[in-house]
Amino acid sequence: MGTIIQLLVSIGLGGIIGAYFQSRFQHKKDVEEDIHQLKRKRYGAILIQMLTVLNPESLQKAQQFRGDFKNIQDVKEELKTEMLHSILFANDAVIISMAEFVKNPDRIAYIKTVSAMRKDLWEKDTKIGEDVLKEFSAE
Repeated sequence: MGTIIQLLVSIGLGGIIGAYFQSRFQHKKDVEEDIHQLKRKRYGAILIQMLTVLNPESLQKAQQFRGDFKNIQDVKEELKTEMLHSILFANDAVIISMAEFVKNPDRIAYIKTVSAMRKDLWEKDTKIGEDVLKEFSAE
């Protein structure tokens, strides 16, 4: 009889411990998914703003999504704000490349930022070198 009780207690404790760890694992997975979705959304908005800075004629397209952009200076100021906010969620390479773009907006800085974002989101490196980047900057 005592062995049966010990077995039942062991199974009960094992189930409780198992349920606890399963709950912790699921919570961690949910948080990581939320962070990933936030990054995708913010990075997409940032890239649109960067492209608008590179091509001010596209300001009207950006205004369709952000009616508060009255001129290109508004976009540049928002991009600086996005860079400061990205400190909360972006990795160092993304923040550094964004800072370089804000200081000197050109296609090479844009591509470097996109590459850093790609690695942050998907953990994929790129073999895109300066020779390929020059093609993007030749307009």
